[in-house]
Amino acid sequence: MTPLRREVLVGVAPDVAFDRFTAGIGRWWPLARHSVGGASSTVAFADGQLVETLPDGSATVWGDVLAWEPGQRFVITWHPGRPDGPATEVEVRFEAAGGGTKVVLEHRNWEVLPDPAAAREEYGNGWPSVLAAFHDHTEPVWVAVLHTPGPGIAAEAIMADPAFGEHLAFLQRVRERGWLVAAGPFGDVPGSGMTVLRVPAEDGLVEAERLARTDDKAVASGLLEVAVRPWKVAVTG
Repeated sequence: MTPLRREVLVGVAPDVAFDRFTAGIGRWWPLARHSVGGASSTVAFADGQLVETLPDGSATVWGDVLAWEPGQRFVITWHPGRPDGPATEVEVRFEAAGGGTKVVLEHRNWEVLPDPAAAREEYGNGWPSVLAAFHDHTEPVWVAVLHTPGPGIAAEAIMADPAFGEHLAFLQRVRERGWLVAAGPFGDVPGSGMTVLRVPAEDGLVEAERLARTDDKAVASGLLEVAVRPWKVAVTG
């Protein structure tokens, strides 16, 4: 029986994708739908195995690691919920694709199961939702940072104020982190402007909010006020 193959594209480098898939698996795996113990369980790689810890503290092994090549691939036996039963095999590869990574999952060795066709069909429906959860966890989030003059500040005086240099320094710092997409004033609204960021999905929005309010000294000093909004980008050119 032919192996089952599913894939997804994510916007991070292969080494980052590998780390988030493996070390961070407990943060994104859809446990409510795909686990033994449900949403209250946790899952993690530990001591050469992928282990789910159930709400009562007991543990069940999903599989044993057969190959581990950070940034490239891993291979694992697969028998969640059947610790003493026959095991299939799952390989996950991380292949550079443009500026991101193509994550390729191959599930094979169906012949060891009592009903290979039924199992393959079940996983054929399940793996796409798992990879979709990883994509949503990994794909960068767009953020719009909107600036307006602080209370009592004349709009015409914003850019001439010495403290405005602190805002420019803030923009340089987010640029160096690789987050900055664009920044600039609104031509028809004096003293106001917008900065567009692409931040890591994991905690990136929280970090963007913190930086925009505290790291930007022009905001912290009251020269500018800020509003941070997640932006759901539907189309890009």
